[in-house]
Amino acid sequence: MSRVEEQFKKLSKLWPDFESRSGQIQMANSVEQAFASSEHLIVEAGTGVGKSLAYLIPAAISALEGEEIVVISTETKALQDQLIRKDIPLVSQILGQEVKAEIAMGASNYVCKRKLGNVLTQGTFGPEMMEHLNSFKDWVSNSESGRRQEYDGYASPDFWSKVTREADSCLGRSCPNFSHSFYFLERAKWQKSNLLIVNHSLLAAHIASDFNILPDFKKIVVDEAHNFPEVLGNAFRIELSSLEIQKLLQGIWNSQKKSGLGARLNSPKINDLTNHAGEKLFLCFNKVVGELPLNFYGSQRIRRPLKMDGGELEAALDSLQEALLIELKKYSKDSDEIEEKEIAMELEMSSGRIGQIAEGLHLFRTMDEGERVYWADPPNTKTKEMFPKLLTQPLKSETILREVLEPRTESMVFTSATLSTNKGDLSYFADRIGRLPSRSKLVASPFPYEKNALLFLPKDIKDATESAERNAADLSRYILKLIELTKGGAFVLFTSNKSLNEIIETIRPLTDLPIISQLEMGPEAAKNRFLAEKDAVLFGVSSFWQGVDIRGDKLRSVILTKLPFQPPNDPVLEARSEKLKEKGGNPFKDLQLPYATTVLKQGFGRLIRSEKDTGIVSLLDSRIWTKSYGTDLINSLPPAKRVTEWNQLKLEYSKLPNYSSGEAV
Repeated sequence: MSRVEEQFKKLSKLWPDFESRSGQIQMANSVEQAFASSEHLIVEAGTGVGKSLAYLIPAAISALEGEEIVVISTETKALQDQLIRKDIPLVSQILGQEVKAEIAMGASNYVCKRKLGNVLTQGTFGPEMMEHLNSFKDWVSNSESGRRQEYDGYASPDFWSKVTREADSCLGRSCPNFSHSFYFLERAKWQKSNLLIVNHSLLAAHIASDFNILPDFKKIVVDEAHNFPEVLGNAFRIELSSLEIQKLLQGIWNSQKKSGLGARLNSPKINDLTNHAGEKLFLCFNKVVGELPLNFYGSQRIRRPLKMDGGELEAALDSLQEALLIELKKYSKDSDEIEEKEIAMELEMSSGRIGQIAEGLHLFRTMDEGERVYWADPPNTKTKEMFPKLLTQPLKSETILREVLEPRTESMVFTSATLSTNKGDLSYFADRIGRLPSRSKLVASPFPYEKNALLFLPKDIKDATESAERNAADLSRYILKLIELTKGGAFVLFTSNKSLNEIIETIRPLTDLPIISQLEMGPEAAKNRFLAEKDAVLFGVSSFWQGVDIRGDKLRSVILTKLPFQPPNDPVLEARSEKLKEKGGNPFKDLQLPYATTVLKQGFGRLIRSEKDTGIVSLLDSRIWTKSYGTDLINSLPPAKRVTEWNQLKLEYSKLPNYSSGEAV
């Protein structure tokens, strides 16, 4: 018997409802072996396996015995909360010793006491905060972490931006608040932890910052790993927004208000150089507009270097950066004077950002840095942006994972309920993480899908490519029938905002059930409203296809309106497809279909979250029947009972177990 098996035997004494699951122990043994042998591991563990305990127990043992930090990375806050509040305390009980665990968050999640003091002293808060300041100050006085997620009062987004930490402008050890800084006290706890819980974005930012955010670690578990490669690629993205550059320049010198860093420096030269750069900014992005085809609705690839303004904006920014660096020599971050420290930090931050922008512009003019994809996004009308945003990122995040992260680790464990495609094939995910030398394991869900879930696959829905109007009518008809059948308790999930808005306007006047739109309320508020309302129906897009965990009778139906393929004109997908074609590959088969399979499995997974959940998953896309890949997509899903006729669905739904009444327990 392995050590982890011995620990699981203790669980039944600590947790009366615990049932030993062979799949959970198999996974735990695999994780233990991977850590002991310094190997990498890919584990698909179906919903209900209990994968968090299966990796936490061996991770805790490894951390305690090796006196090291094991990092656990997740995508969702809900899973982080579960780990820190429920699972890790249980692991401590099982092992008979404290497992020190901390949640690490990005710097902007922590209140900066210096910035807060400046805002309160200078009165630079908006009128919306007047009646809330006392409660905010009371919370800061009593909080141990200063994390904004723990504050349950009101604070406007503008206020948060003014009082939370900025890495670029932090005085660090030179700050008078350093010894009681929320962020640095938390970082000290990170160093002493056995298990450090992070989210994918922070882990990716840590890698992109040359490993400067988190403590050193050699072992890592990436849970909810299906999206990690995409998050990692995004962390290395460069964005050039004319509006953001303008804000940065105005922070240095605002000629209309006579304010900014230049005013504090009393430097006419820096003010003049900033004005000059602002003029060149407008001219440069005007030239960019002339080089790009008109497209107000979506991203467009940039396939060849842009002429832009021939480098005039770069030159103006280089001159400004040089002047800022010369000015920086007059100030010291180690000064006893707070104002001098702040000016030194602001000069360092501003010059650094100016340099990064100049380098980004150079990239778009030369495209001389390895394999990258370049594109432009349309102006953001909400922020009244005038010009397109320029973006570039590495073409292959798997190269970053293999060449940057892997050499610094001994063992990486990747796990999720949805890593495989058809028939347990893990090759797509293995490709996405750079074909690391790794072992793999598939652990099936123990849930009785055949008894508890129905998969409704109607055959009479018009293909949207043949008639968008007929397709919308068919969708509306079936959605209305389905939500009435289950008396609400439904998610209706879309792949586009446009389609959601069209269908919800049709449905609302035809039902008395509470209809909630993610697009109107935002994801968090929409979810909370769904949980609070009886028999509600939530219309959602991408964020509700995955990561949402609602157990019990509250959610009885998940309606998937369309197969979740990526838009073929997505710049990164398009570039990856071209590279694959050059090597003789098939982009649809090797990229688009595996991606859609993974997301479809995630969408299905919203319904059955425990062994007593029941209900219907409906897939209202005719391509399941008309395309050759339809069978493979359906076969990749859990083995729910399949139904194609409406009358049969009504009958089968009436026969589902009713666990809340005691039936079938």
